Amino acid sequence: MTHAWGEDPEHPILPQAWQYRIVGLRLELEPGDDGEPFLDLALRRGVARRVLRFWSPHDLEIERGGPAGYGLVIHDVRARGLDRIGVRVDDFEASPGAIRFVARAVEELP
Repeated sequence: MTHAWGEDPEHPILPQAWQYRIVGLRLELEPGDDGEPFLDLALRRGVARRVLRFWSPHDLEIERGGPAGYGLVIHDVRARGLDRIGVRVDDFEASPGAIRFVARAVEELP
């Protein structure tokens, strides 16, 4: 079964992610102790702050001016059965500073 990228469902970890603004980004490509690479996104909506960790991110693209925030969408692509790709992060508004990448998995940090 083939899908267009836009047909993938939102990931349940953060529905309506576009309501959040990116306020922090941390990329660790060579973590110690043979750890897995990760990308942390700190997000804020009003006073609510959430940090999501994306495991084994790749194909990272940050457009000039960013990361900006609004327009963020997190798709669950596990049903595609792609090797080591379960999450796709995109910007549906194509706003300046958009951030895009794919990752193996995502989890929320305390």
